[in-house]
Amino acid sequence: MKKVPIVSIVAACSGMGKTTFLEKLIKEMVSRGIKVGTIKNDAHGFELDKPGKDSWRHAQAGAKATAIIGPDKYALIQTMAERADLEKVAAMLEDVDIILVEGNKKGTQPKIEVIRAEKGREVTVPEKDLVAVVTDIKDLAVDVPCFDINDYQGVADIIQEKFLLSVPEDKVGELSHFDKNGQVRIVDVTEKAETTREAVSMGEIWMASETFRLVAEGKMAKGDVLAVARIAGIMGVKETSRLIPMCHPLNIGAVHIDFKLDEKDSKVEIECRVKIKGQTGVEMEALTGVNIAALTIYDMCKAIDKNMVISNIRLIKKTGGKSGTYLREE
Repeated sequence: MKKVPIVSIVAACSGMGKTTFLEKLIKEMVSRGIKVGTIKNDAHGFELDKPGKDSWRHAQAGAKATAIIGPDKYALIQTMAERADLEKVAAMLEDVDIILVEGNKKGTQPKIEVIRAEKGREVTVPEKDLVAVVTDIKDLAVDVPCFDINDYQGVADIIQEKFLLSVPEDKVGELSHFDKNGQVRIVDVTEKAETTREAVSMGEIWMASETFRLVAEGKMAKGDVLAVARIAGIMGVKETSRLIPMCHPLNIGAVHIDFKLDEKDSKVEIECRVKIKGQTGVEMEALTGVNIAALTIYDMCKAIDKNMVISNIRLIKKTGGKSGTYLREE
């Protein structure tokens, strides 16, 4: 039997709207063809077995287990000597791809925490268990992906990426972002030695000759395009782990973004060089820096030139780490 991933949707207290959020998340995931099972973790009992109901009367008469069967569903109630283990209950759910639990803050399974401004800003889930935060607070600072309270698609995306994507068994060993069961993971780098690592990437943005002239002369209406793009590229480097799900948050050592103006072809060439002393490389950070710088140029010039083309974004060089030096042959 396959092991079904379990993810809890939790909140610090009641009234956060986690039930409403979970309801809409379920609808989004079901619309993608995902078979969702759910468990409501409630310490106060549940309505199905409340006093006066047939199932309650059966239990009062001495039945240890009671099942209710309807035309299109069934329910099973079994008396336990102590509170049921979540994993044991989850194992009873058949033919589902994932189990979403409402509640269970104390469990060790992965969690998504719902935080509302009216109830406070504190993250209560331990960092090791926290997958993402869902909130209506615009500036909440967290070290995991942070989604708007209405972004059900974004949360469904990250659940799919982290828990539902799989690869053939014979390919698992070739892809370090997949574990032995073919499930997505962040690579464990805790045992790696810290070394000096550097990555260099490049890309281009092509534009009309008049657009190029205004950029080169710093006369674009929105301001100095290249100065803003340089800042945006640096910010993009620092935010890479928030944009690319499997990237580690890194303490970047240095970022340099340079531009080369090619008047003949009316294009700006972008180079991003990122350096770190750490346990993992910065290739993705360098590539992200180029992308964000190019997109910023486009944004600042699109009012007069929507035909600009961003192209040829590639890794040029990387050094450091176990795999050594890579140098693109062009």
